[in-house]
Amino acid sequence: MGSIASRVAVVGHALLTVMMSIAATTAYGQAGGANGGAAASGAAKEPDAGVGSYSVVVTLVEASAATHLLNPAPTVSVEHASKQEPKDSMGVLEVAPEMAIEGLGKPRYVCVPAVPRDHGCEAVDRCMLTVRDPNKVEYHVLNHGAAVQLKVNVLVHDVLPVSREGAKTVWRAGDVIFISASKATPAARIVSTVVVGEWNHEAIVFEVGKPLPEKAQTALEDLGVKQDLGDKVLYSFRVKTPRK
Repeated sequence: MGSIASRVAVVGHALLTVMMSIAATTAYGQAGGANGGAAASGAAKEPDAGVGSYSVVVTLVEASAATHLLNPAPTVSVEHASKQEPKDSMGVLEVAPEMAIEGLGKPRYVCVPAVPRDHGCEAVDRCMLTVRDPNKVEYHVLNHGAAVQLKVNVLVHDVLPVSREGAKTVWRAGDVIFISASKATPAARIVSTVVVGEWNHEAIVFEVGKPLPEKAQTALEDLGVKQDLGDKVLYSFRVKTPRK
């Protein structure tokens, strides 16, 4: 009986040793796997930083928020007339394109007699002024007396070029990029759409819709796509790979 007990103890000890060995091996393998995963993660490639970046700058003409009276005031010259032969004067006053008409001031006009003692302003029967568009005021004057000048008070905005730059986008070699150029409208007079960027440490600037300048050709290939989208035109380019 003692011999059997002794043998059981020996087998049990051996089995325990094997199990401890397996556990140790498993733990080592898990630790190695974790370390290997960390090493693999550390060896992962960094995201492609690209060969540069660019943004699109759109310059358009906009009316300023503030208004002011046009100076000098546009003038309507009214000729001498009489009660027997009143005179109708009609025409259009034009404002320079650097201005945009907001409306008419108060008073709408100031009358200046050609000869003060003739009291011509008292003989102005009617003066109708109508803003026809951002640069034109139509007038219709009826008088029956001496000649006068009507200085029209026109409220205008200054029209100025304003540039807006879009978000920067990364250039990656081989990528096809699309750039749209908005068309000019009466409400938005587009001056230019320009790409401003850096490719392979070289400055790249060109106006969309025009042939690529020589320097821009080192960075981009014009794919010749020109798609009319109604309010804008779409152009496409392929980013070149820098020479090593």
